[in-house]
Parts: sequence; C-alpha cells; structure tokens
Amino acid sequence: MLVAEPALNRQFEQTVRPFVAKYCAGCHSGPSAAAQFDLKSYTSVDLVSRDFPRWALVMARLTAHEMPPKPVPPPPAEATQRVIDWIRTLRTEEIRKAAGDPGPVPARRLSSAEYNYTIRDLTGEDMQVTREFPVDPANPAGFDNSGESLTMSPALLNKYLRAAREVSDHMVLSPDSIDFAPYPMLVDTDREKYAIQRIMRFYTSQPTNYADYFYAAWQYQNRAALGKSGATLASLAADSKVSARYLPLVWEILHDKDALGPVLKLQQMWQALPAPGAESADVVRAKCTAMRDFVVRIRAHTAMQFAAPIVRGLPAGSQPLLNWKLQEFASHRRESDPRDLRNDTDPPPVVPEIPKYPGLHQEAAPRWAALSAKARAGDTDLIVPAAERSGYEAAFSRFAHVFPDTFYVTERGRYFPDDSQDKGRLLSAGYHSVIGFFRDDTPLMELILDEKGRHELDRLWDEFEFIANFTARTWIQYFFNQSGEVQGKGAESATERPADHEVTDEPVILAMRDAYLKKAVADPRNDPIAPKAISEHFERVNTTLRNLEKERRESEPKHLEALARLAARAYRRPLTKAEREDLIAYYHTLRTKNALSHEDAIRESIVGILMSPDFLYRLDLVDDGPVAPSRTIRTSAGSGPGAPARRPLSAYALASRLSYFLWCSLPDEELLRHAAAGDLLKTDVLLAQTRRMLQDERVSGLATEFTGNWLGFRHFETNNSVDRERFPEFNNDLREAMFQEPVRYIADAVRNNRSILDLLYGDYTFVNPVLAAHYRIPGVTGDANHWVRVDEAGKYARGGLLPMAVFLTQNSPGLRTSPVKRGNWVVQRVLGEVIPPPPPVVPELPSDEAKSDLPVRDMLAKHRENPVCATCHARFDSFGLAFEGYGPVGDARTKDLAGRAVETRVTYPGGSQGDGLEGLKTYIREHRQQGFVDNLSRKLLAYALNRSLQLSDEALLDSMEKLAAGEYRFDSLIESVVTSPQFRNRRVLEVHAVAQSGPPSRKAN
Repeated sequence: MLVAEPALNRQFEQTVRPFVAKYCAGCHSGPSAAAQFDLKSYTSVDLVSRDFPRWALVMARLTAHEMPPKPVPPPPAEATQRVIDWIRTLRTEEIRKAAGDPGPVPARRLSSAEYNYTIRDLTGEDMQVTREFPVDPANPAGFDNSGESLTMSPALLNKYLRAAREVSDHMVLSPDSIDFAPYPMLVDTDREKYAIQRIMRFYTSQPTNYADYFYAAWQYQNRAALGKSGATLASLAADSKVSARYLPLVWEILHDKDALGPVLKLQQMWQALPAPGAESADVVRAKCTAMRDFVVRIRAHTAMQFAAPIVRGLPAGSQPLLNWKLQEFASHRRESDPRDLRNDTDPPPVVPEIPKYPGLHQEAAPRWAALSAKARAGDTDLIVPAAERSGYEAAFSRFAHVFPDTFYVTERGRYFPDDSQDKGRLLSAGYHSVIGFFRDDTPLMELILDEKGRHELDRLWDEFEFIANFTARTWIQYFFNQSGEVQGKGAESATERPADHEVTDEPVILAMRDAYLKKAVADPRNDPIAPKAISEHFERVNTTLRNLEKERRESEPKHLEALARLAARAYRRPLTKAEREDLIAYYHTLRTKNALSHEDAIRESIVGILMSPDFLYRLDLVDDGPVAPSRTIRTSAGSGPGAPARRPLSAYALASRLSYFLWCSLPDEELLRHAAAGDLLKTDVLLAQTRRMLQDERVSGLATEFTGNWLGFRHFETNNSVDRERFPEFNNDLREAMFQEPVRYIADAVRNNRSILDLLYGDYTFVNPVLAAHYRIPGVTGDANHWVRVDEAGKYARGGLLPMAVFLTQNSPGLRTSPVKRGNWVVQRVLGEVIPPPPPVVPELPSDEAKSDLPVRDMLAKHRENPVCATCHARFDSFGLAFEGYGPVGDARTKDLAGRAVETRVTYPGGSQGDGLEGLKTYIREHRQQGFVDNLSRKLLAYALNRSLQLSDEALLDSMEKLAAGEYRFDSLIESVVTSPQFRNRRVLEVHAVAQSGPPSRKAN
C-alpha cells in the first residue's frame, strides 16, 4: 500500500463520512436519493475511487457553494474545505498511481455505424445494411462505440447474418476479381444493368465535345497573350481536360493549307474568333459551340448509310444479317458519303416522301434514307463546284476522317439509326423481342482514348460479357424464338432442342451456320455479301462462347485468391496459413458436398467472412489475447507505480484503432503497409499517418459519429417531432440538410486544422440551397448535394454550432420553443456541466406557443418561483432564452408564434448580461470557454479510447488542454490522443483471468 493511502482512509472515516451523514444524507441517501446519488452508499475509499466522476461533481458543487441548496443552512466553511481538500488529494493520488493505464477495453462487436462504414470501404458500395438494426446503446460517456454497451444477443446476431447475406447478394464476379454492385446481383437483368452502367459512365465521361477542342486550340493560338507562352498542345489538353491524342488532329485540320469545302468554312469560323481581351471568354466559347454545331450538321448530312444484305426467305431483321449492317455502320463512322454532295449545276433536289415505319422484321433503311435526304435538302454547304468535285469529295473525306459522325452509339431501337419513335435499350443491338448488345465505339478508340483508356474500355466490354453472359443468353433466346426462320417456319419460330448437345455447344452453332449459308447461296439473286456476313456472325458467337468458357475456368483460382484478399482486408490483418487453408477448404466443401455453383460458393464464403469474429468484432482492442505474466510491461514513460500491467498494441491493432478513431472504418492499404513494415509503431510515422488520414474525406465518419453522439443529433435524420402541417417547410430534404450542416462544419474544421474555438465563435457555416432558403441566405443555387461555405454568417444570425437549426429544432417540443431544453443542451452537451435529472413530476408548459397566454419567458419565470425547481433552472434557462430569436424549427424570428415580440436579453449565472446569440458567445468567451475546451477534450478522448474515462486519464487530459491552449488547433487534441500510452497500449489479461464474455469462437465459422 502506498504511503498516502492510510492517511486518505483515516480522513475518509474521520472527516468525510461524518460530513456526509450530517449535511448530505438528508437528501442524498436511500432508494429515493436526490439526483439518484446515494452518498451514504460509499463506505470505503475504494468505492469513491471507482465512481470518482460523481465525487468530482461533489467537489465542484461544494467549491461553488451550490450545495446544500438554499434555504438549507450551509455547513461550516472549514469543514467544507476539508472535504474538498480530501477529494482533491484522492484525485491526485489516484492519478499518480495509475497514470497511463489503458483501462479496461474489452473486445466488442462493431457498432451499427462502424459496420456500415466498414462494409462501404470493404466493398466500395455504401449499402447501409444496418438500417433495420436497433439503435446501439451509449456508454456513460454518451458514445455507442464501447464494449460497456455493445453486447451481442442471439436476435442481433441473426440480424448480422441477414446483413452479411445482403452484402454477399451485391457480389459480382469479374474475370480476375470479386467486386460489389450498388444493388443485389441475383438475376440477369441486375448483371446487365451493372455492366451497362459502367460502360455508360465511361462513355459519358470522355471529352468528345468538339467545342472544347476548338476552345483549347484558340488558347494555344493565343498562348502568349493569355500569359501561357510556354504552353504546349499537350499541356493545354491536360488543363482543358480534353484528349491529348485528339487535340493535335483538330489543330492540324484548322491549319490545313489546302482547305476546301467544310474544312475551309471551319477554318474561316476559327479565324473569326476574337483575340484575347476583345471579347469575353463566354463569347469565344459561344463561337466555338457554333463551330461544333457546324461540324455536327455536316457529318449528320454526309454519314454513310447501310442496309442488311438481302437473302430471300430470311427477314431483314434476321440476326446474322442485321449484325452485318450494324458492323458496317460501326466501321464507317469516319467516312463521308460522296453521294450526299450536289454539284452546283444540279437542279434542286426533290424532297422525298417519308415512308411509313417498317413492319416487324422489315428493313428500316429506306425510311432512314428518305429522312436523311429531306434533312440535307436545304443544306447549301453540300453544294460543290462540278468542275472541282473530286477535290471537294476529298475535302469532305478529310473532314470526316477527323470528325466522325459519332464517337460511340449508346442506344438502338427497331428502326436504327432513326430513333424518333423507338430509342431502344442502352447498348442494345436493336433485335426484336430478344436481348442482344452491340459495341460501336471505334472513333472513340481511334481518336480520343490513350492506351490506358483503350485497355479500360476493352476490359469493361469483356467484363460485360463475363458478368451478364449476354452472348450465350442471346443465342439461346434466338435459337428457341427465331432460328426456325432458316427452315422456312417464319420470323418468330424455333429450332428443336438437340438431343445430344447443349444449345450453346460448338457443333450446334456450326450446324446452324451451315443451314444459313445453304440458304444464302441457294438463290443467285441474294446479296453476294450475305455468306460472309453469316459466317462472321456465327464465328463470332462461337468464338465468344468458347473464349468465355476458358475464361471462366481460368477465373476460379483467381477468385479464390481474391476471396483470401477480401478476408485479410475484412480482418484488418494478414491471414494465417491455417485461416487461408480453412477458407479455401470451406469453399470446396460448398462446391462438393453442398453442390453449389462457383458463384454461390463464393457468395456463401463471403457470408462466412462477414460472420467471423475477426470481422464482426473489434479484436484489435484486446490485440492477440492473454499474455503470460513474464511478458507484461508494468511501467513505462507516463505510467504510474500502481498502473495495471500493459503492453504495446501490435502494429495491425494500432492501425485498426487509429482508423476506427478517425474514420470509423477499417484501415486503408497505406496504413496497412506501414503496419506490415512495423514502422507504424514509431511516433513520427504514426503522426504522419494521422495527419494524412485527417485530410481524407473519410474523416466525415469522425465528424458524424463523434459529433453526432457528443451533441446528441446522431439520429436526427429520423426526427418526426415537427408538426409538418404547421411547419410545411420542414420536409425530408430540410431535415437532411439540418443534419448535414454540423457534420460538414466539423469535417471542415478537422481537415483544415482549424481552431476548436471556431465551433463556438466561427462566423461561417455550410449550407445547400434547401438550408440556405430556410436561413434566408441568398445566392445559393443547385441541387441538394451542392454545399457552399457562407462567410460573415452573422448577418443571417448564423455562424458556429450554436445557432444551427438541427440543435434548435431537436430541442423544441414541436409547437413552441423550449429554452429549458435548448439551455440544458448548451450547458450539458457543449460546456460539459453535469445537471442532475429533473424530479419525477414536472409541471408541463403549454404545448402550443400560438395559443398560450404568456410568452415562454414569463411561463418559465413562474416555474422558477418554486424553490425546488429554481436551483437547476438558474443554471441553464438563461442560455436557452438567448435563443428565443429562433423558432421551433430554427428559423430566425422577431416574434413568437402568437405574434408577440421576442425578448432575447438575459442574465447569466454570476450576473453577466447578454443579448441573443452574440451575447451568449461573449458570456462563454469570458466565463465558460475553458469548460468547453475541457469538455471537448474529455469527449474526444472517451470516443477514441472506446470507453468511459477514469482517473488515470486526468494527466493526459491536462496535457491535452495545455496543448489546445496554444492556438486551440484540432491537431493538438487529436495528436495528443493518438500518441498517448492509453491509445497505444492495452491492459494485459493474465492467463488465468481471461474474460468469459466477448465474441463467439472462431471455430463456429
């Protein structure tokens, strides 16, 4: 026993307990103790030490002369001071004994929020699979990331199982990896949608707008005048986000010395662009857009046209014939049809009559030809001198070679390329009643994309085939719905299923090819190109299916490697050899004994990974299990002589602790690399990684979970207490914007290492158009995802956390404001003062402000006339009354709902006066700022350590507050936490004292 302990025990028995019995027990004892605080139950120094935060409150109340409450006579000052001194001595002694103790931090399950963030970063998709989970309980510090509160029940375990299956349903297998989609991938249409959307995103992200190239060329032409004398076409392409491969081709044709026809006219438009400074940039861009429109018109009017080969007895919509037509279009995008030009000696063209839409399976080319002829009939740019026709044809050909009629095709309907009535499905081949897709993007590949882009697009189309299996599915549908056409059964008829082969087998495909070839050569009037078209079609189908079979076989071991990588990522550490072998063995068992397909076995294996304790539990908190006493570390820098045994966390455990603190999610690849190298245990590397992670967008996890739980708005997104008939402006969009405002504010403060005092005094905030309209802030436009920073927010009665609508709304009962709730929120949540709970029966104020006879201020004044209520209300009512300039949904106001002028001038504890929000900020700055710093430090540390604070943390808290007192920067607080002994170490579990609670056995999975 330490020397100081006998004296503390003696003083407790001789001084403290008699004082409590005489002056405190009257209210604070027994089952009905005031504030649920039974002081007589503390019969030893040890019991006081275990619950010291409440005794610290006793010290604070006695020091402030707030206890006992008036009109009870106070105890003698000397006796009170002796108790205060004893509590202070006990605090100092306990801190000295156990300084640096990591504390009891048991392994625990992932919280619902951590699970969602972890799944997001593990899969790349924000699935929110815990949306139906019960709300996680908070620990005494107010956070839901602690083993003190996060238990696992059979019912909750079943929910995690359903969540794991939901995640696995999103799995999609590509040729060499396991990916995840934004939605379940259980049927063919889901797979098509996923693969098509990826290709469409790629297409639409490419720089194919001719106007952008003309503007970039103009910038290069005028680079010296624009202050870019050293610019090159390549550098300007990069700055303008256009293709460095295509821009030189555009530049070259704009300077073609032998220009004729459309090339010459384009050059004239280019040369007419104003010099820098002569017109605004918008004028230049508008003229570049006119150049683009000219190019698009000329190419539309001179594009090549094709029809399907004619084979008597087969419809024009027959797949082998239609595919040849599509291929011809695709391979002639950079060509010009000279037949579309007119000599200047020709008579005016006769505008053709537009035929009706063709019938089912009939050729659409005649109608398209008529539509095209009508469109170009009045185009004078197509009139060329008869004597120079060959030169002009060459010019149009040159023009088309640089400017394709389209870079890619995304839709085809039945009448392609006429899309006026039927646009078809994305990437569709335009078949009738049969799936089928066709790739047409040769100009994009040839002109725009670099090698990396071409490889990426090829990969996306290859994965489209692998994922959606569309060639096989198209062939099967064709076989049983249309292939009877070759036998003379009609356009929508089937072939009988072969007895000795699968429909997709090579002999079946080649036999069908031979039947079509026989049909094609049977009549000499048939198009001579038809046999080639037919052969190419069936060869493509057969080659695609055979290659796909091979690719699928070769992909299976790659998927098992990807599965092992996924498990290592999920476990936040490398797999052991045994774990890897077990994982692969489980997959093979599912294939053999359970007769699952490869895809289903991978899916079930993912469920097993997600149900493993190594994923589902924060095992990093206890690291690698119990340690023999001979390996424990009892003292180190910053530790006290009575601190429990501890040992450093492993590098992987430290990586997880850091990432779940800053991101509420698993470590990324860079952090894991440092863990693998072991240098994450070095302070300089740990701090460098901390600073990097604080710059990452994932720090919004800290902003949401820490701030949301600290300030009590985490579940505001489901708030339904507002009467939407009385406040119709409060819709779901506004509710979400209110929730996002403090999250974005804190995330910005952390990422930019702002002062923590900005949370109180910052004269700025962040709004989207919805919230800006609510705050009456002009000039904010765009959609709900467009957020902007608003400086000088004080002009709109905003700035910092205090006047944010989310807090004002949450702390209002619905049809009136609540200075009690708002004030209590400021005093307890923001400033950290402990307020005892209200008595069981509290008189209710009128619920509707519009129907009350008195303003809320006057009703509260009457309430405080009761001495039982006055003591507590005097500590927070004034803070809430300062917000009377804000209505029940946080809108700034000058009158209450009954039309009465609101009064925001208040008198704070101690006699200071202030008016409204600015008066409140001034009072806090002058009297309570240190309380805010202390509270924020305590809350941040409790959140980071995943436990409630204990006396051994006080020395660390003192250092945090001293660090913050410099410039009050966020990094001072965060870095002092992550470099502390508490954060970097764990208590050692003696071999004989392993806790019986915790995660289920790994063997269960």
